[in-house]
Amino acid sequence: MAFLFNFIKQLFIKGFKFINFIRLFILNGLFLIILLIIFISFRTQEDPIKVADNSYLRLDLNGYIVEKKQPINISQEISKQLAGLDQEIPQEFEAQELIKTIRSAKHDTRITGLVLELTNLQSASLDQLSDIGKAINEFKADGKPVFAYADNYTQTQYYLAAYADHITLPPNGFVLLQGYSVNRLYFKDLLDTLLVTPHIFKVGTYKSFVEPFTETKMSQYSKEANQHWLDQLWESYITRVLEQRKDNKLITANSINPDLESLKVQLQAVSGDTSGYALSVGLVDELAFYDDFVTNLTRLAKAEDDTVNVIDYSSYRSTLSPLYKTTGEENQIAVIHGTGEIVSGFTDGTTIADKSFNDLLQQARNDSRVKAVVIRLDTPGGSAFASENIRQQVLALKIAGKKVVVSMGAVTASGGYWIASAADEIIASPTTLTGSIGIFGMFATIDKSLNKIGVHQDGVSTSPLSGFGLTQPLSPELAEIFQIGIENGYANFLKVVSKGRDMSVEDVDKVAQGRVWTGVDGLENGLVDQLGDLQSAINTAANLADLSDFDIISIEPKVSSKQAIFNQILTSSITFLPSGVIKQPSWISIFSELEEQTNFMTRLNDPQSRYVYCTQCYIE
Repeated sequence: MAFLFNFIKQLFIKGFKFINFIRLFILNGLFLIILLIIFISFRTQEDPIKVADNSYLRLDLNGYIVEKKQPINISQEISKQLAGLDQEIPQEFEAQELIKTIRSAKHDTRITGLVLELTNLQSASLDQLSDIGKAINEFKADGKPVFAYADNYTQTQYYLAAYADHITLPPNGFVLLQGYSVNRLYFKDLLDTLLVTPHIFKVGTYKSFVEPFTETKMSQYSKEANQHWLDQLWESYITRVLEQRKDNKLITANSINPDLESLKVQLQAVSGDTSGYALSVGLVDELAFYDDFVTNLTRLAKAEDDTVNVIDYSSYRSTLSPLYKTTGEENQIAVIHGTGEIVSGFTDGTTIADKSFNDLLQQARNDSRVKAVVIRLDTPGGSAFASENIRQQVLALKIAGKKVVVSMGAVTASGGYWIASAADEIIASPTTLTGSIGIFGMFATIDKSLNKIGVHQDGVSTSPLSGFGLTQPLSPELAEIFQIGIENGYANFLKVVSKGRDMSVEDVDKVAQGRVWTGVDGLENGLVDQLGDLQSAINTAANLADLSDFDIISIEPKVSSKQAIFNQILTSSITFLPSGVIKQPSWISIFSELEEQTNFMTRLNDPQSRYVYCTQCYIE
């Protein structure tokens, strides 16, 4: 028996040693590969980018137009490169960098035209597209032509294409302009079936975040408010497209927004040919496949030379100076970006976390060279607690003598407006979604569900509060206490806006109640001071601070020099590895989508469970 025991013991020992050897072998092998990659990356020098004369700048917008790029995720970059997906995974394009690049190309005599390749453009907000379109119009003002191409045009892609002189669609393509909508799933019947009891506390007639848990359909108040701003945005879309396409005599408002009967008749007239329909109503100027489009660029541009050179956006962008270039001026205007839900704690780069964001504001406050701060916000709100913490830092900036201007992006509502209200001046785009001044809190209990399956809870406690929990029913008295807290939160919200905007509490309440407004409405209702873009906000900040000569700096989360070097080396040198080593299964994207939706709820971490959040402030 002892022999058998020793034999098994030695077998386990040798087995674990072998496994450990394999582990160390793999780790050391990976370490040597990384060292080799780093060595190769340092030894390899790319040829300098040269911009040839008579070049077209090619904007192949394969991905998303964003306010700020997400921080580099090393593991994702390695997986992307190993899988050979560097061209398949959508990229992020910062709106302000696109605008600067187009404006630089306008003054570059080597650049004679602009090509917008929009097939893979995934998303962008209306204000971003309008700002980029403004830069395109400036480019065209110097007589430089702009051409657009997409396999099919979505609503977002077409809005940007409308700024081109010439829009091309392949003969088997289509243009799909659906308008805007707000649609939500409603879970009341499901919760009733599962015997889950939602406990809802809110103030604001139009604060509709909680409706899906208490109703089976959208309330009339929500329909009224949502229809109002949806109609404004869609009218803005139609007006802008007609304005940009005015040289095409075929296009009308009905081309962009046809009723079903006229759409049917016009499709029948071209035998159901969707590309022929787009051409017949003036949505596009030419039907041609991509190769023919490229071949025809010289003809379309009426170039004297037989060829037109093409330079990609990323290559041309690398020849330009940084977005904000420091010249040594003593006076500075700091630009600080905040994107995502407002949460407590520290950020992973996808949210506005109060502690992380306040660090940026404190840097601006403590820098004597910074005379004004522009806070660019793109947020539907979130934690009331975190919003107030950030607002306090905005007030501290003003006490320190800094002028503060808030520039609103696509959305600056609820908690975003809570923060913005403290600024010296608020600037929104016409299509910004703002307001939504209201508050709510919610949680669910499952005591009825447990009772149904034969599980019951009982015990003793020292106070009524200690018996509160997920598995226990909520007493009416405790529910009233929660509602009192929410009403106090709403009263505080009104006071915050009243003080910041120099309005009476009664006047704030009239435009509050959780209602969403566009930038145009916000200006009319006193919630914003003027309509404009980020550059307008910078100019306003300079005027408020009485600055004529100044540098613009961007204050961003600090990355250690070690991490920055490691990021740069890995993301550039990993391309030396053979592609196709790992193939990403299609189901991975499904789980990624589900993870993103579930993470939405986990990010809401207000310590008092009070939220100033606008869920409907996104359009489809």
